[in-house]
Amino acid sequence: MILEAEGVPFDENGRARKSHRLSAVDLSVLVGKEIPEESLPATVARSSEEARASGAARFEALLRENQTPEVVEGVLAVLRFWEEQGGHQVYGKGEETSCFPTVDAGGTNASRALWPIAIYPASGTVEVVFQYLKRRPPFDDEPLRRALMERFNAVDGIDLAEARLDLRPSFPLEAFAAHGEDIRAVLEWFVHEVALAEARRPFDEDSAQAVF
Repeated sequence: MILEAEGVPFDENGRARKSHRLSAVDLSVLVGKEIPEESLPATVARSSEEARASGAARFEALLRENQTPEVVEGVLAVLRFWEEQGGHQVYGKGEETSCFPTVDAGGTNASRALWPIAIYPASGTVEVVFQYLKRRPPFDDEPLRRALMERFNAVDGIDLAEARLDLRPSFPLEAFAAHGEDIRAVLEWFVHEVALAEARRPFDEDSAQAVF
């Protein structure tokens, strides 16, 4: 079969593995009909402390209601690690309060938010947001996005399809319980790449601000 030859895995019923299927949203992105940038919650600057605390409480409550204690601790440990790396969390405002581990780059006057994943506590999935990263330096560079995918795929239990490199492939939240340390290593690499790219950016001598 052509698809198998191209690396698409199938289950015992002859169906493509879920992680390798394209949804209607995926197809719309591929033909150029993407979600408007302004609709993304993590593009907004840091929320107020009160709003962040409220979002964190809703997220953790959903996490504890829907996941095992091992998964809960795995997720929270990764988020604590993210903050230790200088990042912060942004929370969605939908019925299922999602979490976007976010790092700010670009300086005060040209700040932009980057987030590698979106965590959904009730449905138990984690999206790797290549769709949004491809518009955000340094991950607008395809080889760097591919390197991120390869690092995630090296973690047991994660299988991101090559065909979804410009989309938002997902993996189960259970990976945080069994392989939290490996996921932390991927996120540490992500933050390092952002910091390295910022250090290499040229500066405008007149304004002393990084040129974006």
